[in-house]
Formats: sequence, structure tokens, C-alpha cells
Amino acid sequence: MGTLGDWEKVREKSLGSGGQSTVYLVRRPERRMTRNKSFEVMKRWSSQDLREREWAVEYAKATIDVAREEDASELGALKVFNPRAGGLEAEQQALGRMKNEIAVLNQKRPGLLKLLDSNESENCIVTEYCPRGTLADHLMDYKGNAKRALTSFYSLVKTVMDLHKEKIVHRDIKPQNIFMGDGAELLLGDFGIVFLPNQPDRLSVTNESVGPRDFMPPWILRNEQPGEINPTFDVYMLGKVLWCMVAGRLKLHREDFLEPQFNVARLWPNDPDMHIVNAILTKCVVTHEKDCWPTALDLYLMLSAYVEMMQHGGQLLKDDVPRICRVCGIGRYGPFNLGQAREVGYLRFWFAGSSSTDVASLGVRPFLCDKCGHVQLFAKG
Repeated sequence: MGTLGDWEKVREKSLGSGGQSTVYLVRRPERRMTRNKSFEVMKRWSSQDLREREWAVEYAKATIDVAREEDASELGALKVFNPRAGGLEAEQQALGRMKNEIAVLNQKRPGLLKLLDSNESENCIVTEYCPRGTLADHLMDYKGNAKRALTSFYSLVKTVMDLHKEKIVHRDIKPQNIFMGDGAELLLGDFGIVFLPNQPDRLSVTNESVGPRDFMPPWILRNEQPGEINPTFDVYMLGKVLWCMVAGRLKLHREDFLEPQFNVARLWPNDPDMHIVNAILTKCVVTHEKDCWPTALDLYLMLSAYVEMMQHGGQLLKDDVPRICRVCGIGRYGPFNLGQAREVGYLRFWFAGSSSTDVASLGVRPFLCDKCGHVQLFAKG
């Protein structure tokens, strides 16, 4: 355990603040020490005749070391907990939130921010620094691209699933608390109001909101089950996060994802994977808790099947899902009627060495591309 003084602020301006904490960009103790040594070298030779090559080289190296851009591996995010007005209760609440965050991050679970240091006496923790920022800064990277959004969302759901297995509920899942990791990975942070099993008290003061209102399940706002925190809390929020990613918007109107102005399948009608997004939202962004997936495990299993299907070029087989032609890639498949009274055709099979009457028939429903004429056949039960 280090002290706040071991970490050097890169700048006095904070990276952000909210609730009861402020976050600063800081240098790791090792980097702070090497910079200080470089400053000492610069100071030592600044009054010397730098026409001496040896002195000039050392001075130049030290100057470059001080002036160079910091590498993300040399930095951290210092989170200082600042109890707001409210007396002893608020102070104890802030301390409890910090302890809970340390407890969760100390477990070193995949998909969470890495805890680099902590000091309870100084009310601070240091986590890894993510130079790309949060998901809130990158929603436009996913807007209108269901496949990309679902692929990144998959890693986040697995992280929450692992928490739910231990009966841990995050309660504050929103784009601002999801950090951009390497590649498509999303990292979950900010466990200030996390709900831990066997926790004696909920870390909120009287009349305080227990999560981000825009992402909070409606059954919590209505107090249908006061005093109860279930994993459905996180499942609802995960659904809202996916909706934000695909819509490219930070704020969305409650559970109205099927309304025409919010329906991603209507906003991007040429992307059949948007219907997968809606199928997921149907199990998450709901009005009543009984209609929500119980835990992130249920969501993970559903999402796994869809992601694997997409990776193999598959898509949902529903009448309202557009089927893009596999040959020209431009046209769409539509039902091809063989006659006014017949929507089903038949394939007849003759077997080698059999008589001409020894045949088998298979009912099929043909689909025709409206551009190139390619035909796909589906067996009809």
C-alpha cells in the first residue's frame, strides 16, 4: 500500500468527478523517480559549458526524458473520495463505498479495471489508466453497426455474469463507467455503490438515488420491492448500454426501444443483425422485473448463441428480418409464389435402381433475390 504522495499528478485539472470522488491522471512512482533524476541532471549541467560533448549528451537525454509523451503503462487514475455534506453518515458512507470498491477490484477479475494501489487512511485508490477514455466517448464507433456493438458488448456481459455468480450486483452500469480496453474489450469500473453478499447496510443515505436514473430499472423507481437488490438491476442496465451503443445516443427514452423513432431495426433496415439487438432488449429493457432475464448468465447464454451465429454468417429466420442475397450482396430475398393457391413447391427424388414410381417429395418454400434472381430453398413443415 502506497501513499498519495507516491503518485505525481500529471496536471491539477481532474479527469472527471461525480458523486463523492474526483479522478486525476497521475504518474506511477517509478516514472516519477526517473523524471526527478532527469530534472537533477538538467539542473546539474544547466550552468556548465554544454560545448563539452559529454555534458551536452547527458543534458539532452535528460531533457528528452522530461519532455517526452507519457506512455499509458507509466500512468494511473487516482480516485480521491471526497465525502459531501451530510455529517458522519455521509463520511461513513464514502468510506464504505471506497472499501467495497477496493474489495471488488482486489479480486483481479478479468474485465475489470486493474487496481494499482490504495490507501484507506488517505481515502484514495489508483487504477490503471485507459487513454481511450470511456464508452461514453466512443458511442459513434458503434452507431448503426450491430455486429461490432454485439461483439464488444459480449465481453462486458461475461464480466457481469462472473460477478453475478458471486452474488455481486454492480448497480451503476452506464457508458461513463465502462472503459475502453485493448481491441474490442470493454472494462467495467466504478464500484462505488456495488452490492456485496452479506453486506449489512446499503451504502446510500436517506432519499439518495441508488443508481443512474436514466439507466435505473423502473421497478426500482416505483419501489415495487423496496429493500431488495437483484441481478436484474444490472441486466436492465446492460440492455440500456447496448441500446446506447447501437443508437449512438447517451440518453434514451425508458423502455420505448420498439417505438418507430427509437427502433434500431427501422433506423437501419438493411442490417438484419439489428433484429438480434431488439431480441436482446426484449429480455432486458422491460417495464416489470418478472419479464427481465434473472441474471447476466441468462443474457450471456442468449448472446453467445447470437454471436456464434453471426460469426458463421447466419441470421435470424423471421419474416420481418431482411435477407440480403448471398450472391450479389445487394438484393433481398423475398417469398417466390409458385401460384396463387400454392406457396410451397416440391422437390422430387428418384433413387438409383428404383422404378419411376419409387419417389420421395420434400415440400420447400423458395425465396428469390429481387436483384440477381438467386434462389434459396427452405424446407416447409
